[in-house]
Amino acid sequence: MDRNPNHFPTLLVVCILMSIFLYIISNVIYFFHQRKNARASVTTGVPLPSEVLNEEEQDMANYLKEQEDI
Repeated sequence: MDRNPNHFPTLLVVCILMSIFLYIISNVIYFFHQRKNARASVTTGVPLPSEVLNEEEQDMANYLKEQEDI
């Protein structure tokens, strides 16, 4: 790989800098991925609009509303 032993420090520095660079890039990607998931989890507690619900879910919601009125 390296025939000249004097190049070892140069190779070491290049490898260390590349690893630091890749670490920073991975953290940036992780940060944006977490931010996207956090935004999605905020809407988890919000009930869905009735047009998004399928027919069975709509029937169950109507049944529960009727039971609350009794």
